Order: sequence, then C-alpha cells, then structure tokens
Amino acid sequence: MSCVVMNPTPPLSGVIKRSHALLAAVAFFVLVSQAEAARGRPVINATGTTFVADNGNLIRGAIVSTETGIVPSLANVQAIKNHGLNAIHCYAERSDYGYAAGAKVAAVDTVVQMTRDTGLYLIITIGGGGVNAPFIQDFWTFYAPRYKDETHVIYEIQNEPVVRAPVAASVITMEKNAYNTIRAVAPNTPVLLMSYTIFQSSSGVLADIAALGSTVNWSNAGIAFHGYGEHGALGTRACLEAVIAAGYACFQTEFYRWDWGTGDFNLMDAPSLYQDVDQTGDLERLGVSWLSFLSLGRVQDDTRFKTRLESAGITWSHDFGSWPGYSRGVHGNGGEPRAIVSTATTRVEAEDFDLGGSEVASYDTTTGNYGNVYRTGQVDIQAVTDTGGGYNIGWIAAGEWLEYTVRVNHPGRYNLKVRVASSGTAGSLRLSVGGTDLTGAWSVPNTGGYQTWTTLTRTVDLVPGQQLLRFEAVTSGFNLNWIEFEPVATGVLANGTYKLINRNSGKAMDVVDASTANGAALQQWGYSATSNQKWVFTHRGANQYTITSSQTGKAIDEAAGEILSGDHIQMYSLNSTSTNQRWIPMATGSGYYRLVSAKSGLVLEINGASTANGARVYQGEYSSGTHEQWLPGTP
Repeated sequence: MSCVVMNPTPPLSGVIKRSHALLAAVAFFVLVSQAEAARGRPVINATGTTFVADNGNLIRGAIVSTETGIVPSLANVQAIKNHGLNAIHCYAERSDYGYAAGAKVAAVDTVVQMTRDTGLYLIITIGGGGVNAPFIQDFWTFYAPRYKDETHVIYEIQNEPVVRAPVAASVITMEKNAYNTIRAVAPNTPVLLMSYTIFQSSSGVLADIAALGSTVNWSNAGIAFHGYGEHGALGTRACLEAVIAAGYACFQTEFYRWDWGTGDFNLMDAPSLYQDVDQTGDLERLGVSWLSFLSLGRVQDDTRFKTRLESAGITWSHDFGSWPGYSRGVHGNGGEPRAIVSTATTRVEAEDFDLGGSEVASYDTTTGNYGNVYRTGQVDIQAVTDTGGGYNIGWIAAGEWLEYTVRVNHPGRYNLKVRVASSGTAGSLRLSVGGTDLTGAWSVPNTGGYQTWTTLTRTVDLVPGQQLLRFEAVTSGFNLNWIEFEPVATGVLANGTYKLINRNSGKAMDVVDASTANGAALQQWGYSATSNQKWVFTHRGANQYTITSSQTGKAIDEAAGEILSGDHIQMYSLNSTSTNQRWIPMATGSGYYRLVSAKSGLVLEINGASTANGARVYQGEYSSGTHEQWLPGTP
C-alpha cells in the first residue's frame, strides 16, 4: 500500500493507474475511514511573523524522508497528532542519490494523500544541501504543478542551499528561477526561500532579500531558516527578530539539539536528537511556526520531546488530541523567562509565579487569596514589610507549590538564596530546576515573626536551558519573599598560572609544536616547564574560566559549531565572552578536576585514554575515566 500512484490535480480522488487499482482502493479505504477535512491554505498571520494554519494556530511538525522511496506508516503519521503537532516536513528527493527528479513520486504522492486525509499540513523540500541548479529546476518543474491544488501543501525550495547569509549571486539566481517556476503553475501555494543552515546575521539575510528584488511576492512567501550556529539559540533569535521587524514572515524548518554533556553519536544513531526547548520557547513567544528535525518515531519518545517541553514549561494551542492540555506563561518580565547569567544576580519574586492557574503553575490547599492583593486566584499573597517592599507568599501549607519559568543562559555555579520568615515551629522547603532537586528538604529557622526576614543560602550547579524552577513547601510555618541566583564571585580555582597533569598518564597538557597559530591542536607530553605547557586560569563568573596559553595568550577553544565528541579542541584568539572558550572545573577528588565546556557540556580528555607522548586532547562525554581528569599544579 506504499506504492499508490495518484493524479494529484483533483484534491481528493484522482485517477488511479489500473495496475494499482486494488492497492489504491485498500489504501484509500484505510485513509478515508479515519480522514479529517483537508486543511485550508496556510496564510501569513496578521502580525506578519509567519505562516499559520487555517485555524490561526502555528504550524508545528516533525520530519519524514521519501528520498529512498520509503513511506511512513499511517499509524506513525496519525500518532504525531497526539503530540501537539499538525504538520509533516518531507525531504522528498535529493540530487546526490543518483536519480532524476520525480523518481520517488509514488512515495511523495502517498505522503501527500496521508497528510491530506488526516488533516495535517505538509511542507515539501529537496533533501541534502547545497546548490544543484539543474536538479532543483527539474524537481519543481515536475512537482510544482502536481500538488498545486493541494491546499495543505507548502513548497520549500531547497534544504540548506547555503550555510549562512549573505549568499553568492548564483544562489540568488537559483532561488529566483525556482520561485518563478513554482509561481508560473502554482500561484496560490505558499513558498519558503533560502533555508539557511545558520541564521545569525540579519544584515546578511536582509541583503539577500534585497538581491531577490521584486521577483518574490512576500504576501505569500517567507524566509526559511534552521536552528544551528556558534551563537546558539540567542543568536538565532536576534536575527529572527530583526528580519520580522523588517517585514518578512519566517518559518523555522529544522532544528534539534543534544543534551548538554552528550555527543558521542551521529544523527542516525539511537541516542541522537532531542527537542531544542530554548528555540521552541523563543518561537512560541515570537509566534513563528516550526518543524522539528525529530522523526515521527522520535517525537513519540517522551524523553526526547514531550517531557523536555513540559520540564521547560512550554505549551501551545493544539489542533488534535489532548496534549498540551493546558496553557501557561510567564507572569511579568515581558512574558520572557527570567534569565540566569554569570554576570548578575537574578531575583525571582515569589508572587510572580507562572500564569496557568491551579495545578498548572501553582497549587494552594485553600481557595481564594487570603491576602487579597496583587493577583487574583488561589495563591495567598500579602504586602511585605521587608526591604524593597512588594509582596510575599503567606499562609503556606505543606504540599503547596509554585513554578517559575527561567532560562539558564550561563551554566555553572550559583549561590541559591531564599528570603523567608517564620514564627513558632520552623518549616521546610524544597527547590528544583528542570526536575533536578537542588536542596532536598531545606529547614527554615524560626526568625521570630512572619515579617522578620532572613536569607538562606546554598551553592548549586546549574545546567543551561529553559527550565521550570519549582518551589515546594515540605512542611508549613513560614512565608516566602523571593528566590535569587547569584553567580559565585570566585571559582573553585584561584586565578593564576598552572600546569595541567592528566590523571591517567601523568603527562602535561601541551600545545603541539609550541605553535602560535590559531587552530593549533593540543596534546599531552612529558612536563618540561615550557611556556606552551603553562595555562592561565581567569574566572569569568559562575565558576566559568577562560584558560589561555602562557606562551601566546590564546585560549583553549571548542571549534565553532562543533558540539560532538572528537578532535574539535584548538587554540584561538581570546574572546572572553564566547562560550566556546569557557570551561567549568568540577572536582573529581584528590585535587583533580574535569574541565567542562560551558557550551556543550563535554569534557577535555586524552583520545583513547592513551599514555603516549603526542596523544591528542579531544572533547567527549564524561565517563569518570582518569583520562578525563586534570590536576592543576604549580608550574
């Protein structure tokens, strides 16, 4: 049933080739028996940010590939509807697989029919990357008229024709020619152009748009972009905001991430690919449609998708099913998560718990707001007499909880502070971030009154990303004013010059051939007190350090865009604000430390746990190996 061939011009039935009549009848019966109405054409929303569905919701989807003629199962197509999604992104064909455009038409036809009959949108593109202008032209000459009347279909000209903007004139020419080919036969189908791999230069993107000129009618076209690049989600967001502000609708058509601290796999390996909650949160708040690079099966894996989104407090209005089953958002702060950074203290006022109501973002055992101030609802809030004024949470009972959306922009070590007051029997509380318990049951002392305030402090280590901060009352008997995250002022190592000795080999970290060039590699070598074996640690806040060579002043650097394990460590000119050059020492015992990348969470290690001179310093997942541990010593 995966080889149905249709005449796609009529949007539902079409003429079936006689040789496939029986198969087509069976497939058609299965689909129609579970069919939704065909979706109306996507349109650019009133705010001009993106294309939206016929009901005004954002378009959100997962991927399939028909590049080898494989068709997804109907069950998998339908299953994504229970995971908050309403679209599929189809990498239809690709030029480097050695066939002519149109070769996989039977598979693409089937996906078009499946999505139509299950009420999903479909975005069709050419897989692979780069520019093969003849293939691209042939592809759209074949497919643009074929699905021109399919109201649920969007055309994306080419997946990743270039890495970043601005592009060469030849790419502009290719995009214009393909656009004109589509528009000549499919005047009403939305078209997505450019599909940048890295979308972090708004000036470059706007220069490309200017080069496209009047060829493109932007009332039914938009800019596609992907979620990669050395400046991370924040860099992508800055570019996106600028392009939207200039008047162009955008659509994120590919993004994913690995968990911080992992990276020992390729895209197709079993542990690979998780939903990027930072970018998802940004897109939802900005109102931009998105297509995850997770496959249909991976979307159904809760550890990769649903659980990650829930732990980050991300919800949306869904077209199908029951998830996400509630609506929540940030109270105050412009609707943005409160950023936790290494350069300033972040205070979260207790009364500013998230929007969403009882058992979504808060839980109170009694009805109403006893204090009757600041916010209506079920949480008890009263005016505070503490320094700075404002409000506090009062009448706290065991089992009550509050949640706040935060975003750890800079991982590392922070002083976690809570401002509390108690009278009589002391209570206890618990704080967690992203589902990780930071405190256990934390006792609140008797301060002498419910408006007599004291600050409790603990040191905690935070991982990056958007996450829910959760306050829980373990026992009653106290009030809560605020929660703070203060980056530690001094790290675990004093600023200064060190030698770094590997625990496994006893050899020193060393710049290969004492090179002074950017890109120079690192190795281990017997210690000889040369300047290329001496390292200057400078604390930059939150236990993050830059580590520079005593010889050159260049920094140990994780090569831009490289978050996988392997030979991606180099020396490069110091940029003290770059996460590529920030390292977090974490004690492993007996004076040794693992050196953790603030960007990827991977650690500096000796390749293959070798003990030989010349073995390279790589980055990899931490496995408690002695080849991943370093002793900072007096040089």
